[in-house]
Amino acid sequence: MKKKILIAASAVLLTILIIVSALSAIFACDPWGYRVQVSPEEQTLRQSLIHTAQSWLGAKEGDSGHAEILQIYNQHTPLAQNYVVKPEDNWCAAFVSAAAIVTDLTDIIPTECGCQRQIALFQQLKQWEEEDTYLPLPGDIIYFSSHGVNLLENDAWSDHVGIVVGTFGPFIRVIEGNNNNAVRCRTIISLDPTIRGYATPDYSKKAAQ
Repeated sequence: MKKKILIAASAVLLTILIIVSALSAIFACDPWGYRVQVSPEEQTLRQSLIHTAQSWLGAKEGDSGHAEILQIYNQHTPLAQNYVVKPEDNWCAAFVSAAAIVTDLTDIIPTECGCQRQIALFQQLKQWEEEDTYLPLPGDIIYFSSHGVNLLENDAWSDHVGIVVGTFGPFIRVIEGNNNNAVRCRTIISLDPTIRGYATPDYSKKAAQ
């Protein structure tokens, strides 16, 4: 009996190790890919936003990187809501906006310092997606609600935002400002219940200009 228990325990342990190894390989995959093929011109635009955001990786609230992000946002005209973002303010939306400003993408990524107001702007552009089955592309903007999302109504207030780096199977790689007061990357699953929806900037139209 003890021998059977030992064999069963070993099998379980081996299974766990295989799963952990597989997940580690997934999380280490770089760069994260596109679920569908896009033109080289469109991919260049999408990657420019991501690379700009990644240039601030590690920036922490109160340091020079954080100050640079806020300066870029605050000096942009027109300034959304005519509001100057202060160092103590939440700055995730300002982070996304600053990346759009640097990469000259503000015609397809409207600048804002508030997540919910930025969602409204994307909705006006008809570039908003909140279907649970949607799997984003690199350069899409991902919005979250810390209150959780009602799957029937899907009207939760968004209080956080980031930029999609890419996908691998059901996993989404995201870069965010104001993640624990810093610019960080994290990996989430596509069915994460805090996902409010996605802005889908029209990179294709801009690439064709």
